[in-house]
Amino acid sequence: MKTAIYFLFIGFVGAGIGWVTNVVAIRLLFRPYRPYRLPLFGWSFQGLIPKRQKDIAAALGIVVSSQLITGEDVAQSLGREDIKEKIAWKVRYHVQERVLHRLPFMIPQPIQEALAEYAGKTLYQEVISFLENPQAILRDNELEDIKAEIRKIVEDKILSFDMKRLEEITYTLARTELKHIELLGGILGFLIGIIQALVTLYIII
Repeated sequence: MKTAIYFLFIGFVGAGIGWVTNVVAIRLLFRPYRPYRLPLFGWSFQGLIPKRQKDIAAALGIVVSSQLITGEDVAQSLGREDIKEKIAWKVRYHVQERVLHRLPFMIPQPIQEALAEYAGKTLYQEVISFLENPQAILRDNELEDIKAEIRKIVEDKILSFDMKRLEEITYTLARTELKHIELLGGILGFLIGIIQALVTLYIII
């Protein structure tokens, strides 16, 4: 009876240690948000993700711009019929509005409208022509510029993340998985405790 109680006691102690260790390890992914210096030792530590935020941003920027959304993907999307028409019509409308506002007021209104219509229609046709096959028009260095811009946007977004908000989102999305990790730490700790009790008992005997 005493042996069983001893085994259970050591097992539950190990489970508690394993569970607490995993809970602390998960929390240390984000906390502390800013570097914290221990007064007596002079050591400083910071959560893994806040500390490596720049590296993470750079890595994600490279992955997104080279594997998820490349310059070629953007060019291909611009060539889609629905996208092409929307862009061309927006350009046409914007040009006509700008021309009407910039023409001298002494020009008669009908002529102003005719000039604006001509400029808008001409540019509309040019945009449609350009977007028929943007991949053939955009040079490699221009596609690389698009890729670099995508990478910069991703990096800037990651760097602008509020760590507290990011932590909340992570825990919301992965709450079940994180709980499983904590539980697994308790289970492994329990098993290690039982093994330790067996070894100790064997040595004593």
